[in-house]
Amino acid sequence: MGRISNTVYQKQFDLPGLVRGEKKAFETIYMDFYDMLFHLANGYTGNREVARELVQDAFLKLWEYREELNVNTNVRNFLYTLTKNNCLNYLKQQEVIARNNRDYLVAELKYKQEALTGFPDEYLGVEELMELVNAAIEKLPEEVKITFKMNRFEGMTYRQISEHLEISPKTVEARISKALRLLRSDLKDYLPAVQLLFLFLKL
Repeated sequence: MGRISNTVYQKQFDLPGLVRGEKKAFETIYMDFYDMLFHLANGYTGNREVARELVQDAFLKLWEYREELNVNTNVRNFLYTLTKNNCLNYLKQQEVIARNNRDYLVAELKYKQEALTGFPDEYLGVEELMELVNAAIEKLPEEVKITFKMNRFEGMTYRQISEHLEISPKTVEARISKALRLLRSDLKDYLPAVQLLFLFLKL
């Protein structure tokens, strides 16, 4: 591999220390990015154990190629690209297995591959997509937005929300359905890249 460089602004890490093989420098990067990469991989694959393995592989490659890094390397984009490619390879392998078994999951796996291929090549693009999603959520009618956030971001069930807001579960269901309909309509121009975010957020 050639020298890995990217001048996009990023949080500063001890890259010289990483290049020298200092474990503390590596551990700092690992702790800072593991959760983000795991959630992305889990959203792509739908399998928590596989997601862990793919992210661990990305960090292993970072360690293996550490001597090729320089002070301008964007570690976040480097790890994101490795994780994205690992997920794409995994989905392709699963599609081959599904085809051999004539499995009904072939179409779903193909859809995930297409959506992942359309995803930005740099994590900066993912952040921009997330900003679009968040902006769309903020534009929802107030009562719909509150109900949606309680369900999607706080993990509350329809029954828990109904008790908390003192409304019927049917009303909760109607509000969630309305939120999803409005979000899909508002974000339709950003497909297919936003499709994976939809899968990740279960929109």
